[in-house]
Amino acid sequence: MSATPEEGASVDVPSMEDIVLSHVGQIGALEEGMQALVEMMDDLLAVPPKNKPAPWNWKELPGPDAAKLMKALGAWVDWINERYGVTDSSRILGCWYLHTAVVEELTAAWVAWQAAYYGHKNAGTDAASWHDGTFWPMLERIRSKPWGFSECINEGSHNDHRPSFRPSTDPGFSDFLDEMGATAATG
Repeated sequence: MSATPEEGASVDVPSMEDIVLSHVGQIGALEEGMQALVEMMDDLLAVPPKNKPAPWNWKELPGPDAAKLMKALGAWVDWINERYGVTDSSRILGCWYLHTAVVEELTAAWVAWQAAYYGHKNAGTDAASWHDGTFWPMLERIRSKPWGFSECINEGSHNDHRPSFRPSTDPGFSDFLDEMGATAATG
């Protein structure tokens, strides 16, 4: 049997306003909690997660991973030169891997190319935007800036400057990759 208030005894019944205010406070707390969960999920689902370096972040790559990435980038550079390098002015020089800023530029263009060309079912403007906003401006920068190929083109500081029939990457690239792996194993 439950106890019932005796006749004449006062019972504290919250007012409708108090109930609504209490619910509003609880809903606000739930909304804040949900927003925090959404932000955590966004961070966890980010590819890669925001708290981890991207797999193309040269600064954070250990030697073997850097060598693997450099090899993949080299394959992409070779493909780019086959596809677009019909003249000397539209080719990426074979010494590209010896220019750290050029490596960064090429990596960024490659990552943007992957975003434009993979994971889509419907055609959009990503591929056209990649050409207009990324590739051609990047190619102009790496060919004209002092940190790029301007010294190689003008002074010939690297020795493989044959026309477009030459390999995209000079023969020293394999030794360079081997050194990257050996440095990581000993360092």
